[in-house]
Amino acid sequence: MPEIMLKTGAIVPAAGYSSRMGACKATMEILGLPAMEWVVSNLRQAGIEEILVVTGHWREKIDPLAQALGCKTVHNERYEDGMFSSVRKALEAMPVSWDRFLFLPVDIPMVKAATLSRLASLAGSSTVAYPTFLGKRGHPPIIDRKSVSKILGWDGEMGLRGALNLLEDQSSEIPVADRFILCDMDDREDHVNLSSMASNRTIPSEEEIRALETMYETPTRVIRHEKQVTETALKMANLLIERGTKLDLPLLKAAASLHDLCRTEKKHGKVGAEALRSHGFPSVASLVELHMDYPYDGVLDEGALLYLADKLTCDDRICSPDERLAGMLAKFKDRPEARKNAARRLEKAKKMLDDFSKAIGRDGMEELR
Repeated sequence: MPEIMLKTGAIVPAAGYSSRMGACKATMEILGLPAMEWVVSNLRQAGIEEILVVTGHWREKIDPLAQALGCKTVHNERYEDGMFSSVRKALEAMPVSWDRFLFLPVDIPMVKAATLSRLASLAGSSTVAYPTFLGKRGHPPIIDRKSVSKILGWDGEMGLRGALNLLEDQSSEIPVADRFILCDMDDREDHVNLSSMASNRTIPSEEEIRALETMYETPTRVIRHEKQVTETALKMANLLIERGTKLDLPLLKAAASLHDLCRTEKKHGKVGAEALRSHGFPSVASLVELHMDYPYDGVLDEGALLYLADKLTCDDRICSPDERLAGMLAKFKDRPEARKNAARRLEKAKKMLDDFSKAIGRDGMEELR
């Protein structure tokens, strides 16, 4: 659990009619769990222990669920007045021990714990800090206690957003690689779409990959290299799948697309893996961490294919192990230990390539060119 120096709580509004949904959003299931349970679980994983749920129209359904999850509740008798009435009720009931709070509506249930941790860690002294995904602000904002009186004094126009606009000069933005900060659940179609997206939540989407590349300033030349590695890795994977091998293509694609995310750093595989774990992508991180020197045991799994595809790629073009080795030996001409390691790694790649050729019954290098 991450260390959070300031006392941070969470307000979860769940008071509305859910008129477009036609059902209680808090209890609607996503991958077998109620939406509210996702919200609470992710907050708790991020180290946010104290959670205040605002009830309203669906009180009889939400109160028991919130209490079973260990949350405190406050009832908004004026829920028909809209979301800002729930904001007021929550702020009036907020524990005095809180220094700040996350404001996370129950119909935005899949924001990752890693994102919530990032917000709590990086909000600093900002009165309001917003997560952003590819430049777009989403939920939840993290709000300092000193803004409460100003919010309570707001006339309600444009709801909480209108109140927070008064604090814009004291706000900050925190980039995250989490498309779920923009994904609310207003109607049945949203619920179906969110459930589908949630099933792959630990594998970064194309947009999340772009967000990571932007955040870590991955050079364009490196991105071109990653694209070639991805193409080669997927080509090998599909040839093996045709012959009965079971492989996780989305995992392989994501790892290949991000294996050099932090290429400009020393020990970039480890640094990149740490970055990916901090954004909630542990399985991708595990492959990225080992892509420089994968412990091959004769099984052409996702890690082996990423390693081999990387070793068969010179900049942004396919090349043989011997050609890649020649380039590495020239690069390390004054570093004997590095030359020795390069030769060892390329010998491993040759072994993998031979095994791949045997598995597909054809010359692997010829198939990939």
